[in-house]
Amino acid sequence: EDYNITIKGGKIPVPFRSWKEANFAKEITDIIESIGYKEPTPIQRQAIPIGMQNRDIIGVAETGSGKTLAFLIPLLSWIRTMPKIDNYSSDASDQGPYAVILAPTRELAQQIEEETNKFGVPLGIRTVVVVGGLSREEQGFRLRQGCEIVIATPGRLVDVLENRYLVL
Repeated sequence: EDYNITIKGGKIPVPFRSWKEANFAKEITDIIESIGYKEPTPIQRQAIPIGMQNRDIIGVAETGSGKTLAFLIPLLSWIRTMPKIDNYSSDASDQGPYAVILAPTRELAQQIEEETNKFGVPLGIRTVVVVGGLSREEQGFRLRQGCEIVIATPGRLVDVLENRYLVL
């Protein structure tokens, strides 16, 4: 199989050929099956094993090639091993998030949120999207309730940080 993938760096893990070969936690494999993802895409085959080793990666691939899932699976696999953010404390904003995903546009941030929720909701991982065009106060309220992942556009992220809705 030739997918025209260029890799640089040392000790690159072998790509997997199928979801079963990837040896994810059963909960993640079950979600992949329930969504109906049949086979991993080339970017997923190579990027996910690298991400599962907690290594940095720059992945370049066409729109619709599965890049979002390629970084989400390692991220969600790691977050599910971390303590849950306590949403019952008076102010959970000082407990998280574990990850901030930056997107250049509101539309892309919302697409990433949709994909994240497919996996995050069944795993009990909460996501808050922080973008312009939506109520800053509502987003601030959701941030204060606590979440494991924030998906944001750069401008709105600066805004919620300056207004202390979120502390990193």
